[in-house]
Amino acid sequence: MAGRPAIPKNIHILKGTGKVHPERMRERENEPENVNPVGEPFEHLDDNLKSAWREIVSLSIEGVLGEADRLAIEQAARLLIKCRNQFTHDGEVVPSTAQEQNQFFKYLSQFGMLPADRSKINMPKKKPKNKFAD
Repeated sequence: MAGRPAIPKNIHILKGTGKVHPERMRERENEPENVNPVGEPFEHLDDNLKSAWREIVSLSIEGVLGEADRLAIEQAARLLIKCRNQFTHDGEVVPSTAQEQNQFFKYLSQFGMLPADRSKINMPKKKPKNKFAD
């Protein structure tokens, strides 16, 4: 459908829309899966960016972000710092623009980190561990 953002298979699974609309899962049958963990921030990032990266990852919902999202997380970390007015240029604080703030909120939305987006995610309940399973 034109104008509608493509939602990856793992998000459909988390939201439960795969059960309601099985055709959406069939359309994504051969979609690559983002199964590797996010990992640590890129080495080339400074300490502020690494801290912002870790904050975003720590606040994200388990199972949503993975290794393939690393570049998006880096950009979101840059925008987080900028939106907090901690980005400096020659010692002077450079405030974020409305466009940068909107882009940051778009990342938060795509990462499932805003209330309306979280309400669409249906996490399967974790089964209690059986102490005799080992």
